[in-house]
Amino acid sequence: MPTITILTANREIHTQAPIGTLLSAVLQSELPSFALPCAGNHTCGKCRVQISGQVSEPDAHELAFLSADDRTNGIRLACSCRISGDVTVTVHTAGPSKILAWNEIPTFTRTETGYGIAVDIGTTTVAMQLFDRTSGTVLAEQLAENAQRSHGADVISRIEACKTAGLDTLSTLIRDQLEQMAQRCLTEAGISHIDEAVVTGNSTMLYLYEGIDPSALAVVPFTMSTFFGSISRHTLAGAPVYLPRCIGAYVGADITCSILASDMLHEDGVQLMTDIGTNGEMALYKDGKLLCCATAAGPAFEGAGLSCGMPAAPGAIRTVELSDNQVTYTTVGDRPAVGICGSGILDALRVMLEQETIDDTGYLETEDEESYTIGNSTVSITQKDVRQIQLAKSAICAGLLTLMQESGITADEVARFHVAGGFGSSINYDSAAAIGLFPAALTHKTHFIGNGALGGAAMLLMNRELRTISERMAQEACELSLSASPVFMDAYVDCMSFMEF
Repeated sequence: MPTITILTANREIHTQAPIGTLLSAVLQSELPSFALPCAGNHTCGKCRVQISGQVSEPDAHELAFLSADDRTNGIRLACSCRISGDVTVTVHTAGPSKILAWNEIPTFTRTETGYGIAVDIGTTTVAMQLFDRTSGTVLAEQLAENAQRSHGADVISRIEACKTAGLDTLSTLIRDQLEQMAQRCLTEAGISHIDEAVVTGNSTMLYLYEGIDPSALAVVPFTMSTFFGSISRHTLAGAPVYLPRCIGAYVGADITCSILASDMLHEDGVQLMTDIGTNGEMALYKDGKLLCCATAAGPAFEGAGLSCGMPAAPGAIRTVELSDNQVTYTTVGDRPAVGICGSGILDALRVMLEQETIDDTGYLETEDEESYTIGNSTVSITQKDVRQIQLAKSAICAGLLTLMQESGITADEVARFHVAGGFGSSINYDSAAAIGLFPAALTHKTHFIGNGALGGAAMLLMNRELRTISERMAQEACELSLSASPVFMDAYVDCMSFMEF
């Protein structure tokens, strides 16, 4: 049986697999966090690895994702490559950016003592912090790609994966990952135990953590067998785990926590919030009533599905500017450009609009009519990339407009616009408004709160009374189903245009 040697930044793994086995299956087995953003459906081209040894020849479909330099350097797509003999595979993982789980939370009373862990299970990234609950001090923290990403980049892919890979597989992946992260935190802090943990996430992530079949969340009428706001049947580092209450099938406990962290229910005037991520969740608070919704933005803002897309890791283009007809850019870590992250994409599209390289319909018109190269880099944006961002930004903007219209207000009447999520920390809000990610009137009302889900989870970890408050708030909130909203559908079509709203 052929021997497969897997090389990562800090590990060397030796295993075996039968001839004909897909390389992606081997990597998923040995490296659970190996990402297959399209769940192995051969549509994203992101599972790139470097190979030497005996493997199948690339077919026409795989070749479409590989440049001449890629082929020279032994780059292949793991989801298309089959084992035919001994092979060595090098996995280059950029990983999440060095900055960990930054968040801003309001002043609150700490009622709990001892040590505790707060966790945000994001669809893309898992963030964890270990606290001294008496002082509120962060003693250690961990940030990692969600180990379930090998089964798809979004919640629908994960739900579908439960039917193929099995619910137990996805559930075990995330619980094992959290346990490993918790042990690293304890080791770093020199602590032997914790007293409690709070684990938040969207509804699907919590169902998978608990090992509950999430299939009903993906079909109308999106029924939930539990909203949580309860103690988990699992433990973390030997301690009980509290799961905050979800608002609905697609407005999960992460938004409950973000609302808590934003303090929007205690501020004057109309308050609007969105978490710009794989799932575009948002909430509007007016006259004592909380209206929430969620849109399927997809992972494009995090680089997935884009030809040169990548996380905000070293070498990712993060800003793009046009000055004196010259396009300049900066990268994460000031490294040579190797790709582009979400914030860079927004800037690049704004520049392309200014240069009239794309029109307001998103049509790309360049000399080769295939791609737009950013400055003097080798990083380019294709017509397909533009369409991916177009779909994502239209979903976010249409969701916000629908919430406001259903509440009988305009963007001018919003007092503050709270933005949560890692993507929001680095974007140029003028660029976001210029391409129509959100209404331009909100630009100067923006309040970025960072990882609001983790911040809110930390508040629940350190103040038990807030749990009752948050559960009541989530129960009384109203979830607006955008799939049944003619207002949203009309807004979605209008928001496809690259223009200010």
